[in-house]
Amino acid sequence: MYKEYRTKHILNVHKHSDGGWFWTKYSASPYLGCEYGCTYCYCREDKYDPHKSERDPEILGLEDPFSQYIKIKENAPELFRKAILNKPKDLIYLDSYQPIENKYGYCRKILGICRDLEIPIFINEKSPLLLKDLDILKEIKKRSYVNVGWSLISSEKDETFSIFEPNSPNPESRFEAMKLLSDNGILSGTVFMPILPYIYDSDKNIEHVIKNTVLNGGKYILDGGLTLNGYCKSFFYNYLDKYDSSLIEKYERLFSSNLLYSQINIKIHKTVLKYCDKYNIQNYITRPINHFPENIQINKKVAENLFLKARDIQLEGGDKYKEWAYRKAAWEIDEFRDNILDLYKKEGCKGLTRIKGVGSAISLEIEKILRFNIDKG
Repeated sequence: MYKEYRTKHILNVHKHSDGGWFWTKYSASPYLGCEYGCTYCYCREDKYDPHKSERDPEILGLEDPFSQYIKIKENAPELFRKAILNKPKDLIYLDSYQPIENKYGYCRKILGICRDLEIPIFINEKSPLLLKDLDILKEIKKRSYVNVGWSLISSEKDETFSIFEPNSPNPESRFEAMKLLSDNGILSGTVFMPILPYIYDSDKNIEHVIKNTVLNGGKYILDGGLTLNGYCKSFFYNYLDKYDSSLIEKYERLFSSNLLYSQINIKIHKTVLKYCDKYNIQNYITRPINHFPENIQINKKVAENLFLKARDIQLEGGDKYKEWAYRKAAWEIDEFRDNILDLYKKEGCKGLTRIKGVGSAISLEIEKILRFNIDKG
């Protein structure tokens, strides 16, 4: 079921950059809901779910309104252009290449705006339908930056895959699309999220996904765990029951214990790192910084290092206070308006500690990064 409507909002401006992960500051989508209906999708959670029965009573008779009732922002392209036109240039998160795109073509129109305004883009995608816009993607690459991350939980479509991703394009087609992008010089990789515990966290599946990424020209693996809250949890359990009802008890234990949840995610992440090392592929996305004003690019590079340290601590189950110390310092430096290298040259580490969130220990780490850049010339 489809519904066209006019909206006043399309561009999301996030408080901070998505540091250490996608590096995005903005996000936008011309469609609400997703026809692929992946059973683990966190967007069914109340705070994200676009469908409310008081506003859209048509959803009351649907089994899964999120995937069966797609809303189309009929004024999406012009609204997007107006919203992004005077914003500081920064990376934007895009997706939504679902079947309805064949009719409306709003994703293509938004890409065209990003090309014209030289807006760098990150696309998180499941569908090779994106390839219809390869011509625009190549133009964006020439003018700014484009990165396409392919969302994958498995390297092949089988009965298990069909339970958890009932309507999405098969993994083989995503790897083929990754190869075509790579052959055209477009950065691409795998967004290996979520890795489903007890289902897709085996060495075999993890190695196959990473190996296939490398074979098809992918440049990174970005792994993450499963999130289950509220309605998302009960919805997912319906399909978990179809796959293996005995896993519901395991999942209940897993998601009722922060310690157990952390331990299993650490184990999964270590397995990912093992195979990233084996196939010589990085487990993070290198931050693009060339679209920023030249005088603050060093700030962005320093912040990148701190964000990645915070992310590593998080994924490896390290000290949360240390993780947040790095993250807060990264936010402050990322949004610092003056050139941090100039500050260091004038005042040394003492000057760095005047930046909110930067203590003496972190200032010494920043000094190493800055010294490296000074030595590079």
